[in-house]
Amino acid sequence: MTASQDDARGPSRALLLVTVLLVAANLRPAITVVGPLIERIGADTGMSASALGLLGALPVLSLGVFSPVVHRLSSRLGMERSILLALGVLAAGTVLRSLPGGPLPAGVWTLYLGTVILGAAIAVGNVLVPAVVKRDFPDHVPLMTGLYTATLVGCAAVASGVAVPAAAWIGWELTLASASALAVVAAVVWSRRGRPQEQAVVVLPTDVSDSPRPRGRRLTRSPVAWHVTAYFGLQSAVFYIMLTWLPSIQTYHGISQAAAGWWLAAYQAVGIIASLLVGPLMQRRRDQRGIAVGLAVLMGSGVAGMAFVPQLLPVWCLMAGFASGATLLVSLTVVSLRARTPHQAARLSGMAQGIGYLLAGSGPLIAGALVDATGSWVPVLHVLLGVIAAQGVAGWFAGRRVFVDDGGGA
Repeated sequence: MTASQDDARGPSRALLLVTVLLVAANLRPAITVVGPLIERIGADTGMSASALGLLGALPVLSLGVFSPVVHRLSSRLGMERSILLALGVLAAGTVLRSLPGGPLPAGVWTLYLGTVILGAAIAVGNVLVPAVVKRDFPDHVPLMTGLYTATLVGCAAVASGVAVPAAAWIGWELTLASASALAVVAAVVWSRRGRPQEQAVVVLPTDVSDSPRPRGRRLTRSPVAWHVTAYFGLQSAVFYIMLTWLPSIQTYHGISQAAAGWWLAAYQAVGIIASLLVGPLMQRRRDQRGIAVGLAVLMGSGVAGMAFVPQLLPVWCLMAGFASGATLLVSLTVVSLRARTPHQAARLSGMAQGIGYLLAGSGPLIAGALVDATGSWVPVLHVLLGVIAAQGVAGWFAGRRVFVDDGGGA
């Protein structure tokens, strides 16, 4: 690389960082704003706990359905244009979701349809951001993943925290729609970054794993890919159950809706600290097994506390929130670290998120149905403990320093 080329690359890398963080800022608020408002939505629409569970599950299921095909969109349009398109679709889907009003069934179809559309748009960002980080910051993947995860979690926390006060002021419909403004801002900034990095995609995949020969080699034949997928899916299931139902668990124990919304925000906000602490720690370690298992133990302790000592619910929320933010970081990081190239990272990201989110999407549904059947949140927390134990096992295997084309060797 010549000096002039290096100089030209400097500003583009700085701009890339800013724009990646803006994309990350959009990957959760449209989803996290729903949890604190779910009882208000149910009261206005007459939806049952199972129907509200479907509302919480739809974005996750949408992520699962669309994530596997994102690499095809990226191959056709390129990563930059794919993300720009996704930001526009995200804004449109978020606005569409806010249109329903009145009792069932009138208008509620837009609530569900808009949720599916915004979930599809978020899938594009979810899959491509790890590939962008792998491509442009190959020597700092854990650190950069920590930065964008902290941004993602922080914006998600703000959306949860302001949801109830905003709904009291402008109504829950406009509160849901407000998340579209951030997508519009991100799209405008992203559109100004040009395409110098897009050309790098042609140059970088010179590794044999990105040549035409391995294209017929399916990731589904790699044990490592399945370990990563299992870990991603199980941690996502825990996250989305808590995201959808933690405010209801809190109000079940006598906490007000507004306070429950803020505690959900705190649950996510403490994940910022987790991301900023765990990211550099992972940067210095050869594998992630100890971190993944330790975080599962911490998460299990928080959930067990909610079930058996609910008097200390705020303490357990913060403990579980720290573990949740850190496990999200670990799951995104191992997607990049278990791949050798950006192209491979995009394929692995699509598999892990496609299958993983379909698994995770069942979580809010099962939780809602279980509450309808038992009238209590305690059985849900017991089931969560089992899921967390499985997550720890998957994390041990996904955290090994191996690659998807290694045949699963240790």
